[in-house]
Amino acid sequence: MPLPFRAVPLLIPLLCGLPLPAAAQVWKAEVEGGATSAGFTQKGRLAGLVFRCAGPGRVRLILSGDGTRFSDDRPRTLVLSVDGMAQSTTVTAEPEPNGTGASRFAREDRLEQADALLNLLSKGREVEVSGPSGAFRLPLKGSGAAIARLRAACAG
Repeated sequence: MPLPFRAVPLLIPLLCGLPLPAAAQVWKAEVEGGATSAGFTQKGRLAGLVFRCAGPGRVRLILSGDGTRFSDDRPRTLVLSVDGMAQSTTVTAEPEPNGTGASRFAREDRLEQADALLNLLSKGREVEVSGPSGAFRLPLKGSGAAIARLRAACAG
């Protein structure tokens, strides 16, 4: 039985190993263990750059590592550039919760302190992340709604 002509455009990305439009990677907010998080999703899970409520009026930035173990003895620089507008901050290495011995990077701030960065991320198109374990770019599709949900949950 021949395929309908309208099915061909969906078949091409599948045959080339590309994600289908429905599997697009976007920012989402989710609740886990009572804490709301907002961040980039990959394969349906938060990955890369995540913001998590850390109590009333507090937000925690978490940056995934690359599998390397870093000492936690000193702060490290993190630069987030949203559509060409860069913000620099410091993060501290901490163990990944998966028990592999690798490090991730984090910092915690009052929600007001993170406001400028959250505004940039929620209105931008792309963020370039330059941190201790390298640099990468993430799209910001869906970040506005995800960050609005995070703010509402963290307010207090």
